[in-house]
Amino acid sequence: MELKGSKTEEVLLKAFSAEVGVSARYRYFADAARQAGLEQIADLFAATAMNEAEHARHEFEFLGGAGDVAENLERAIGGEHLEATRFYPEAAETAEAEGFTEIADFFRRMSKVEARHEANYQKLREGFEKGGEFEGRTVSHSAVEMAQVMLPNQANPAGFVHGGELMKLMDNAAGVVAARHCRTNIVTGRVDDIIFRTPVRVGSLVIVRGRLTFTSRSSMEVQVRIEMEDLLAGQRVEALTAYVVMVALDVEGRPTEVPPLIIATEEEERLFSEGEVRYQARKASAAGAGQ
Repeated sequence: MELKGSKTEEVLLKAFSAEVGVSARYRYFADAARQAGLEQIADLFAATAMNEAEHARHEFEFLGGAGDVAENLERAIGGEHLEATRFYPEAAETAEAEGFTEIADFFRRMSKVEARHEANYQKLREGFEKGGEFEGRTVSHSAVEMAQVMLPNQANPAGFVHGGELMKLMDNAAGVVAARHCRTNIVTGRVDDIIFRTPVRVGSLVIVRGRLTFTSRSSMEVQVRIEMEDLLAGQRVEALTAYVVMVALDVEGRPTEVPPLIIATEEEERLFSEGEVRYQARKASAAGAGQ
C-alpha cells in the first residue's frame, strides 16, 4: 500500500507537527528555567526538547525526508517567498482587523525577515550552482565556545583571577572567531566596552563565548561573553563582556578584505546595526584625532 494519501501519512504529519511544536516549547521552558537559575530543570527541558526533535526527524524521514541539496534550496526559497509575500502579510491584515495591533506589527516584521531568508537562500543557490563559491559566511560558522578551570597561578593572593587572564581568554576566543570567518592571519585592533562584571575565583569554570556581530572591509567585531560557573553549586554568573575588533591581514601583513557576514536572524540584524554604529563612531573618532 502506498503511504501517500493514506491515513498513516495523515497521522505522521500530525505527529511531526506536534513533536516539532513540543520541542520548541521545551527549549523555551529551558531558557526560562536557566534565567531563573534552575540549571537542572533547564537541562532536563533541553534534553527532552532534543529527544522530541529526534522523534520529529524520524517521522520526517518516513514522510520522504530531505531531498538533495539543490532540491532543498529550491524548497526553502519557495517556502520563504510564500511566507514573505502571502502568509505574513495576510496574517497582519487579519490581526489588524481584529484590533491586535502589536501582533500585526510582529507579522509585518516577520514578512521582512522571511524576505531576507529568501534572499540568503537565493545567494546560496547561486554559489552552489557555481560549484560552491559562496560570497559570505554565517555567524554560526565562526562562533566559538571554550571552557577552562581557573588555577592558582592565574590568581592573586586573595584567590581572585587576574583580569589579564580573563582578557587573554577573551582575546583568544575573538581570534578564533575572526580566523574562522576570514581564514587569514588576524591581529587584535582594539577592545571596546570591556566590563568586568563579577570577580572570578580560583577553581571556577570559566566559559567563553564569541560570535561575530559586524564586518567591514577588513575588520571584524566580535562579541565576547565570559561566564563563571561554580562547579560545586552549579550556579553561573556573567563575569565579563566586551567587543573585540580584529583585523584580517594578507601574507604581507597588510589589511585585507574579509567575507561579508550573512545575517539570518532578527538578533543578528540588531547586533550588526549596533556594530555598524560603533564602527562609524570609531572612524569618526580616528578622523578627528588625525586633524
